[in-house]
Amino acid sequence: MKYLMLGAITEAGQQLQGPDLESWMAEIGAWYEKYGRSGQLADPGYQLDGPHKAKTVRASGVTDGPFMEAKEVLGGYSLLETASIDEAVDIAKTWPGVDNGWITLEIRPVMAQ
Repeated sequence: MKYLMLGAITEAGQQLQGPDLESWMAEIGAWYEKYGRSGQLADPGYQLDGPHKAKTVRASGVTDGPFMEAKEVLGGYSLLETASIDEAVDIAKTWPGVDNGWITLEIRPVMAQ
């Protein structure tokens, strides 16, 4: 089954720069390599540009930026293919930065068409 893994960068993650950010990006690259080889990464997805370039569409019209009532910013997504949501969650727990609060991941089943 396929599961969408949405990554929301926390305030702490947004503050990373220099060697700390470079190290985190290297760990993420290794994560993609590992799960890409295992076949459990159905689509590596994409990193999203910053929220300052976003547009939000609502019934009331279109506004600049996401302007959600959250301090986390949607940073990207990946598509996992696993036997169960529990397995997808176990994989998500290994994402670099989850353990130190730099990112929050949401796992959702992809509905069959």
